[in-house]
Amino acid sequence: MPPDAGRAFLAVLLAALLAACAGTGGATPATGGRGAEMSRQGNANLRLAQSYLQSGKLEYALDRARRGLQTDPDSADLHVVMGMIQERINQPARAGESYARAARLAPGSGHVRNAYAVWLCQQGRHDQAETQFAAAFADPFYGNKHQAYYNAGRCAWLAGRPTVAETHLRKGLDLAPEDAALLLLAAEVEYANGDYLSARAFLQRREAAGASTPELLDLAARIEEAAGDRASADRYRQRLRQQFPDFTPTAPEGARQQ
Repeated sequence: MPPDAGRAFLAVLLAALLAACAGTGGATPATGGRGAEMSRQGNANLRLAQSYLQSGKLEYALDRARRGLQTDPDSADLHVVMGMIQERINQPARAGESYARAARLAPGSGHVRNAYAVWLCQQGRHDQAETQFAAAFADPFYGNKHQAYYNAGRCAWLAGRPTVAETHLRKGLDLAPEDAALLLLAAEVEYANGDYLSARAFLQRREAAGASTPELLDLAARIEEAAGDRASADRYRQRLRQQFPDFTPTAPEGARQQ
């Protein structure tokens, strides 16, 4: 997987984990195969590790994750955060061990399975990743399931599986119809599939969902060009030059897998 794609995965994953832990007070419920309940000290160290990781203070994040695991070695969330830190400090094998252990400790936790699936995807183990994503989708208490569908769709897209990607993205949009990341990736997938009308529809929904980005305007210009509307394509390119003069268009991520 390209390095930029890996970093984007980690950013989405950290946001999802923060949201998941916020919803449970930092602890995963002790029922239904969702992991052990955490101590107050372990919870405090988890939150500090997350905060340091989010701000890029990796040495401090690692220290807090280690402290947390000393008091709460069976915390799936702490193992997930440790895995994310290990990825950031270029220890992918150790990160995989941390994610796998988290999945064993909390097999019913959607955000834990999602984390493991993302790591597997980054290693090119797409079939195993798909299995873990399926387990994440099966968690009825997973409040950010649309983010797992985004990750699964992106993983399938990077693996050169556009049909699977489209299925995941549409399911994610059923849950979060205005999610900007889902809409933009759905537009990219439909564009690559040659369905320019669907690509345009997804892109227009993305435009309505929030502020424009250079990636959005670049994709919009490519869609309109492919659809035969040169005037619209030129307008998008003009906006791109005016709003983001330093942006350099790159090949779509999916094209790297063709």
